[in-house]
Amino acid sequence: MKSVSIALLGCGTVGKGVVDLLTMNGPLIEEQLDTKINIKRILIRDLNKYEKMEGLPDSIRLTTDFSDIINDDDIEIVVEVMGSADFAKDCIEQCFRRGKSVISANKDLIADYGIPLLTLSYEHDVDFQFEASVAGGIPIVRPMYSSLNSNRIEEIIGIMNGTTNFILSNMTAHGSSYEEVLKEAQEKGYAEADPTNDVSGYDAARKIAILATLGFHSAVTFDDVAVEGIQNISKEDIEHATEMGYVIKLLAIARQADDGISLNVHPAFIREDHPLAHVDGAYNAVCVRGNGVGNVMFYGPGAGSLPTASAVVSDVMNVILHRNLKMTGKRGYVWHEAKLKPQAEICSPYYLRMIVNNAPGVLSSVSKVLAEHNISIRSLIQKDETTEIAEIVILIDKSADGLVQASLQKIEELSCVRKIENAIRVIEV
Repeated sequence: MKSVSIALLGCGTVGKGVVDLLTMNGPLIEEQLDTKINIKRILIRDLNKYEKMEGLPDSIRLTTDFSDIINDDDIEIVVEVMGSADFAKDCIEQCFRRGKSVISANKDLIADYGIPLLTLSYEHDVDFQFEASVAGGIPIVRPMYSSLNSNRIEEIIGIMNGTTNFILSNMTAHGSSYEEVLKEAQEKGYAEADPTNDVSGYDAARKIAILATLGFHSAVTFDDVAVEGIQNISKEDIEHATEMGYVIKLLAIARQADDGISLNVHPAFIREDHPLAHVDGAYNAVCVRGNGVGNVMFYGPGAGSLPTASAVVSDVMNVILHRNLKMTGKRGYVWHEAKLKPQAEICSPYYLRMIVNNAPGVLSSVSKVLAEHNISIRSLIQKDETTEIAEIVILIDKSADGLVQASLQKIEELSCVRKIENAIRVIEV
């Protein structure tokens, strides 16, 4: 049986999961590859912390010095699971130049530097794989450039952040407020102490940038994604969505058409009979539409030690297969400059909720502004009211984002409108 030595950069939740999975399923994995996998070294920050970690085989050498790994010619594959972008990028580039293939789970790094790193790996005849960078244990990255590569990918739409999905699912199920469920998510470990990266949509934006890069063969990055978070979603919005036959989800959406590519992350109303509406808790799901295959959906755990390790180890196995066949770094990738569709031109129906004076002529004033911007009203409902104020909920037909924003600015200037509480897109898929 052949053998290969690998090293890990990092031994946190995912890194320890990789160690555990290779220990648990080692014979199964090695039988398929006819190759024994030896974790030779792990780069860590604190020797005292990790020397006491349970479940680490005695054969693994811990180090705080990356040069111990880069200068070890026995190590052919490096698994980067640190999370920091700048240091990780430097380490990965050094690995490529020394002829070492790399597996990474680092979405921050790949969303910004994926194409340059793939190019560098190709130049040095080594592999660079990153299945775990999007949606944890769900196999979605490799299908983008392999299983679905005979298609022109038209749309990628998904729930790609477990924290926000847990929050919105529980707000829907229990009628709780955003603040109440966020606190619960933090207590259960689903949300960080500082949840900004998740609830603001940045985490999902990095993931959709990676998938769009691969699926559309286009040079896009995180900066090309228009992002909105879930912080302004209230239990009133959830209740209205339910009454209208919708569920609110934070969706990452990439579309490719003749007039360009659009990349968005935002909360959205989605029909309650759509499969994504039934993805609850911390689970993730991604729907892909190709011009040949039609619609396909990938579903599963979007995070966690062993689920993410499953994706990482799958990449390790793929690299070993290429290594044994002497074909690492042989796969070329096709990239085109991305023609991005202006955000103002992206069209969708909208749900609007506002607080207005409870007085004659209010509805006609609001309707007049929408009509002046060529926006049609599907439905208009006056909800809770007192002697002084009322809440109105409007569903408008498919309209360009620029027109919607301009009309909302004008509506907010009306003396009869006290506050526009929310404007949420309705996704019709």
